[in-house]
Amino acid sequence: MAQAEHITTAIRELMSREQPLKSTNRVRAAHTEFIATLAGNAPHPIRSDANWEALEGRADHLEKTIAALHVYLSAIIAETAEDIPASALDRRYLDGLFQQFSADVLGAIRDAVGEMRVRENWRAS
Repeated sequence: MAQAEHITTAIRELMSREQPLKSTNRVRAAHTEFIATLAGNAPHPIRSDANWEALEGRADHLEKTIAALHVYLSAIIAETAEDIPASALDRRYLDGLFQQFSADVLGAIRDAVGEMRVRENWRAS
């Protein structure tokens, strides 16, 4: 865990060395946070004989990764929307699509976790 924190700090330092143009500060900050989240949240391998706990860990990993990606994409879309006609980019619609994608992916995995728990409890009894 300490190694992940060291990597995260190093990435933030490297990313902050150059001063970006004022208009890109939000995007640059969101990018830095996204990369730091990825660096500090490495996925654990899932083996063919995975149990529900391994699958739940993967869902937790994806939840953190998707949340960081959402912040990053939202910053890019918000900045882009400043430079194009308002009707060309429906930010609420895109946000809804992303939230639906996230809910579908995480929901499917968490449903599988629930099924695996039931099977495991049934076998144990």
